[in-house]
Amino acid sequence: MTLIGNINITECENPVRMTVFEETDRIFLNPEFRDDWRIRTEIRQRIEKASKTLPDGLTFMIYEAYRSRQQQQRLWDPVYAKLKHENPQWHADDLYTEASRWISPPDGFGSGHQAGAAVDITLATLDRHPLDMGTKMNEKSTPLTMTASPVADNIRLNRDILISTLARFGLVNYPDEWWHFSYGDRLWAEVIGRTQAFFAPIDYDSEGRVKSPQMNDT
Repeated sequence: MTLIGNINITECENPVRMTVFEETDRIFLNPEFRDDWRIRTEIRQRIEKASKTLPDGLTFMIYEAYRSRQQQQRLWDPVYAKLKHENPQWHADDLYTEASRWISPPDGFGSGHQAGAAVDITLATLDRHPLDMGTKMNEKSTPLTMTASPVADNIRLNRDILISTLARFGLVNYPDEWWHFSYGDRLWAEVIGRTQAFFAPIDYDSEGRVKSPQMNDT
């Protein structure tokens, strides 16, 4: 068990159950940012069930699923380095705190993607065109990425369909990113006000086998 903030994180699967997303007539995979489609089996099942309840003519388009600790480190390093360059007087703790506002730190619990419990996902038409959500996927330079930001009525409807469809199957949206949804991870617990998360970060060994999450008490 690990305690982060007021949230206990205890891995509930032993062994961890991972699978790979596959395309269906209601789920498309977009490799623009990543082509690793590993995910917790339970998350895949929930998204597949949700996809079957989408309005006619709509599908899910998934951009990212599992993210390794090394991948998370590569995302973290330039953010931290930029802040350090711009604020040479800051203490390391202040740099860490500020960088964490923009990208989850790879140490400790890290991102829900590292737990195989999060996806970056949007809606698309049957001919694979993403719906207008107000910003590009993973766009960080505008406050419009916040789910509740003021957007046009058609965009609000698209966001609401995405959120409500996934919510019926337990996946929770991260309020700062309209595209990020998770279940069972630390952020999921934080958003819905729970004190217990049950999916911890996953690492793989050199032979591609899942290693049991190693979480140190803090």
